[in-house]
Amino acid sequence: MAAAIAAPASAPFGTGWWRPNATHPAVHAVRIELRLAIRDRARYLSQLELVALLLAALRRAGYQVALSNGMRPRPVIRLAPARTDGAASEDERCTVELVGDSHDLDDLVVRLAAICPRGVVPLEACLAGPQTADTGATCRIVFDAPGETLAQAVAAYRAASELLIPRSSPKQHRDVDVRRYAPEPQLDGDAEIVQIAIHNDGPAKPSEGVRALASCAHDELAMAGITRLAVHTAPILARVGATETT
Repeated sequence: MAAAIAAPASAPFGTGWWRPNATHPAVHAVRIELRLAIRDRARYLSQLELVALLLAALRRAGYQVALSNGMRPRPVIRLAPARTDGAASEDERCTVELVGDSHDLDDLVVRLAAICPRGVVPLEACLAGPQTADTGATCRIVFDAPGETLAQAVAAYRAASELLIPRSSPKQHRDVDVRRYAPEPQLDGDAEIVQIAIHNDGPAKPSEGVRALASCAHDELAMAGITRLAVHTAPILARVGATETT
């Protein structure tokens, strides 16, 4: 005699109940891009700490962040690319999905500015467009060194065909040609303005750029601070048949 098959039954799951054939109301969300400045002591916040700070600020300001689909929903928020530890930023990009059909973006900036701690400064908010890929960043690196030393180091850097800096990680040790990622640094008083590109094998780190420049100097070249001025992006190409389109 065949065994009877029990019908699906409701069962507790997480903080609610799972029911077979249950219907869930559609949740409308708006994808928004926030631009922030990270200054003062806030520059020591890690990427994860800054994300947690922004999620808490959005919640306190009265906004609900949409959750991802799947068994373990997570807030839909992206903060990239990562900053160097201790680096300030004037162009921090955060993409977040807020529940609702529409939001007053100017009001969003005002409300966040009143809640965020000192050093985290919301600058503007806009509706996020098509997804993009990070292609590089422009940084201003300040040095505690005489102007002549910095000028000589920048000139020697630009004249070099390659500048190999060792990079070590738990998985590998290799040399990185910093000149390939940041070919044309510019002088700006006691600072260097450098654009660091992101290639298919990743970017060079600003700290590696500092080490490369220091290796070109005749005297000691000590860094005093790094500020990321701008993040550069490009549309992601989508393949359609044999062609690529944005």
